[in-house]
Amino acid sequence: MTSSPSSGPAPHGTAMSPAAYGASRATLWTGVSVLITDTVGRILLQRVTYRTTRLLPGGGVDAKEAPTEAAAREVLEELGVRLPISRALAVDWVPFSTPGNDPAVHFPGEIIYVFDGGTWGSKQIASIRLRTSEIEAIDFVDPADLPDLMAPGNARRALAALHARAIDGAVVLNDCYPITPPPPTS
Repeated sequence: MTSSPSSGPAPHGTAMSPAAYGASRATLWTGVSVLITDTVGRILLQRVTYRTTRLLPGGGVDAKEAPTEAAAREVLEELGVRLPISRALAVDWVPFSTPGNDPAVHFPGEIIYVFDGGTWGSKQIASIRLRTSEIEAIDFVDPADLPDLMAPGNARRALAALHARAIDGAVVLNDCYPITPPPPTS
């Protein structure tokens, strides 16, 4: 067993000190998106002030916050609606090398969870109150229009989550592409 004065003994079964082990772990961002549809199957997209493309509701996970908590918080902050979040549709690994990231940000890579926000009827849609200056408007759009309205990766991720919902499943993505084909529908 190795040890050093500043980091203590190594945990049983490893040659690394706790400090070395901690330093060896990947540092990643964590983000969330929420897939919300209306009763005819259109997807809620936000027009935001800081991008030319549209987004699903969502954002970053804060320190010490669970992804489900972040998703509920983001829906409340952005749409003014309290929404319980319990079902994941997709988990996506977005690598640090993804094009389009500003080098000054030092993007380390990100895990993005896409949660099911459900199908909203007219009463729930009418309860939306945009609560942040970042959100200019929302629209419900046909899934076929996502590639024209969203960044390519975001559109692929949203469509994969929509497909997962349709087959009552979930999907794991790597850079917005499924890592395995979805199971056949019966």
